[in-house]
Amino acid sequence: MNNSLLQIRDLKTWFSTDEGVVRAVDGVSFEIARGKTFALVGESGCGKSMTALSIMKLVPQPAGRIASGQILLEGEDLCLLPEFEMRTLRGKRISMIFQEPMTSLNPVMTIGHQIRETLEYHLKLRNTAAKNRTIELLDCVGIPDPSRRYDEYPHQISGGMKQRVMIAMALSGEPDLLIADEPTTALDVTIQAQILDLLARLQQERGMAILLITHDLGVVAEVADEVAVMYAGEIVERSERGAFFENPRHPYSQKLLSSLPGNKKRGEALEIIRGAVPPLNRPFRGCRFFNRCDHAWDRCENVLPAWTLLETGGIRCHLAETPEKEVPSETEAEASKTIPASIQDENRSLLQVDHLKIHFPIQKGLLKRVAGYVKAVDGVSLKINAGKTLALVGESGCGKTTVGKAILQLIPQTEGSILLEGTNLSSLSGEALRKKRRDFQIIFQDPYSSLNPRMLIGDILKEGVTALKINRVDKKNDTWIDQLLEQVGLSPDAKNLYPHEFSGGQRQRICIARVLAVQPKLIVCDEPTSALDVSVQAQVLNLLKQLQEEYQLGYLFITHDLSVVDYFAHEVAVMYLGRIVEFGPVETVLSDPKHPYTRALLSAVPQVDPEKKRKIIRIEGDLPSPIHPPKGCFFHPRCPEAMPVCREAYPSPSQLSASHQTSCFIYSR
Repeated sequence: MNNSLLQIRDLKTWFSTDEGVVRAVDGVSFEIARGKTFALVGESGCGKSMTALSIMKLVPQPAGRIASGQILLEGEDLCLLPEFEMRTLRGKRISMIFQEPMTSLNPVMTIGHQIRETLEYHLKLRNTAAKNRTIELLDCVGIPDPSRRYDEYPHQISGGMKQRVMIAMALSGEPDLLIADEPTTALDVTIQAQILDLLARLQQERGMAILLITHDLGVVAEVADEVAVMYAGEIVERSERGAFFENPRHPYSQKLLSSLPGNKKRGEALEIIRGAVPPLNRPFRGCRFFNRCDHAWDRCENVLPAWTLLETGGIRCHLAETPEKEVPSETEAEASKTIPASIQDENRSLLQVDHLKIHFPIQKGLLKRVAGYVKAVDGVSLKINAGKTLALVGESGCGKTTVGKAILQLIPQTEGSILLEGTNLSSLSGEALRKKRRDFQIIFQDPYSSLNPRMLIGDILKEGVTALKINRVDKKNDTWIDQLLEQVGLSPDAKNLYPHEFSGGQRQRICIARVLAVQPKLIVCDEPTSALDVSVQAQVLNLLKQLQEEYQLGYLFITHDLSVVDYFAHEVAVMYLGRIVEFGPVETVLSDPKHPYTRALLSAVPQVDPEKKRKIIRIEGDLPSPIHPPKGCFFHPRCPEAMPVCREAYPSPSQLSASHQTSCFIYSR
């Protein structure tokens, strides 16, 4: 590239540990041109974020160091610059959006003050000029009423707004290069679409280069110009975006793409990548992907693959070096295994929720008088049959998790009924409720924080069984624990280890095993795959499907990932501000959405196919407060199709077919 802004040449970042030298980044090279977006993808632990920190020269000290290589910014080697010069460069010429905005923002400083710091340090702006520029930046990134937000603290704004504040901070120094580390992780698809659109617009206006680090291949397909796949500390494939998605060349890239869920794979097991990323504290004799590759042969184990240039990029694989070599075909039988259709009585209702309301009182004053209510859930009805999955989707704050907690009897309900196999759960208490709890369990979003770090895995699996006095416990025989661990794809030896000794995907399997230990009938899955890589997500989804078929489990699947819903769920309920706005079979709702909110959600989902150009339906603003919901239809202030009647009354459900309904005046008769 003649107009390269950043050139990385043979970068190596190593860490000294008690187990040896960890080669986190081991010979990485790439270039980014002005005005272009370069995407770095791969599983967790492959070295993506450490590459970004190396460019910023923020490698954790004293264990970490840049061992060798060059980081050239317009020809100037940043590795040779002393720290005081890097301080003037960071934030001005190179800025970074960190993955988690809540932990990156100072909770005791106002939003305006945090952005002003950068302006005062790099641009020497003071007083009124600094404040006015800060408000301009907040307005530039789409934050409503920026003058008021200027004096607010991070806890007073939503997750999407926090990410926008991080972008405003990163752009305040008008950088040449913006490093975006998972900028849309855990954001709703509507907010994600707004963030990506904002970055694209600002890039076009300023000619800024972007290094995008993500595991969301849909985002990459939409915004990247060039893609690099990283594995075990090195880049194994680099290609132009179109060529990469049309014909990925490295077996690892092929596996990443084939493990993505979607409606075309319904009824089939997703492709998985067996094993895990190898430890980086030892030298490699051959290809680092050898133990997980379906096409490996002897040469792969014993000879390091060289970098081979291709028409649209390059690849580090022996297949490219010796294309005529006869190599083994795919041997992983489970990759093509079809999950059998469920055989069940579809009329057997497992869970019936009618007109559920969860209102939290707002207490004020010394006497704690009730001044109002937070209407978190405001009249939700849903049904789950045995062996079926109902997906509950919607933006953060709409009440999805509150519904799940109410079903689990973790919070009291204000009105309505929750029937599990005909038993009203809200009428149970004490010993009766404790005995019934074995029938309904939950898989949490974060497996690490939901496991006791001081308990062995075997004891964690025994805990629920012992508490619920289930007869399968035999203190002298742990055979059932061994069988349970094998059932979720773990070795029986895992029972003698602690949670920190496992990867994220393995910990989620342990959480699933803990739930299965008490033999439930209904499982509430609260974002169980949102924090996982696509390859690990495929393993967990395959496991959940297999267990559902085997035990006729019912799932309430709470998620914001509509591609997972399309693959995994049987029915879907779309929730907005405490109410269900559309409900029906997945194939019907996702292929022919009726409610304007559902259409907006689906339009914001990134497409893995870069040739498909989606038309995003913009819904302005944030979710209204459940304390003071809008008069009439709750969605009308953000709805592009709002009518006068929408401002006057809430629409009654319209039955579009025997199984499909929506609450919208467009379909009222």
